[in-house]
Amino acid sequence: MSNNYDRIARFYDVDMARNMPFDDVGFYADLCHRHGGTALELGCGNGRILLELVARGIDAIGVDASAGMLRELKRKAAQRGLPARIARMDVTRPALTGGFGVILCPYSLVTYVTGDGAVARLCGRMRELLRPGGWLVVDAFVPRPVAAQDDFTLDYRRPFGEHTLARWKRLRPVDAATNRIERRYRLCGADGTVVEQVDVAETIRPYAPTALREAVAAPGLTPVGEWWDYGQAAGPASAQFFTLVARAP
Repeated sequence: MSNNYDRIARFYDVDMARNMPFDDVGFYADLCHRHGGTALELGCGNGRILLELVARGIDAIGVDASAGMLRELKRKAAQRGLPARIARMDVTRPALTGGFGVILCPYSLVTYVTGDGAVARLCGRMRELLRPGGWLVVDAFVPRPVAAQDDFTLDYRRPFGEHTLARWKRLRPVDAATNRIERRYRLCGADGTVVEQVDVAETIRPYAPTALREAVAAPGLTPVGEWWDYGQAAGPASAQFFTLVARAP
């Protein structure tokens, strides 16, 4: 997965960063301010969330496996004059010491944790890193039925500097638990000529709210709050995201 994000890091701010329709950053910042302590963001990427937390006065640290995304984060931090406390490491096994007040697993990061029981193991490791009473915040896409796609479908065309960035996507079930998502990026000139094409693919695992509740409870964390679409939806019927906050003993 990190290699995929290395290849599309320069596109991210006009790609996935613009696909979030809700103020998830404000939601996370509010939780961090309410609970206090140092915050750890898993999968901080190019800093879409982390830099905003820092800009709002939150003591925050980020980890990510993609060197390309972290380079973008450093560049953006330097432009804004913000500190960037970050490290490159496997987010499922971060080599860190404990004492965090809040740990964020944002923007459906757990979707990429695909092994059986893997999310529960991740939550167990996060419990070790939380201070007593610390909060673990986990969110995920609300699962929807998936139909196999034979062809790529166009997601968007967006300006990208002097070019246009177009993205196509194809989604296929792999088995009962996981799906394969393929994305095709084309950077096009003013005349429509394809300047560059980048293809990436990854396996994802949707998690229903029940599965997330079980995963945080397995290592002894206690759920203390649930939200749909970061508080913008009343329930799962039309929601895109489910967020769960659990407290360490």
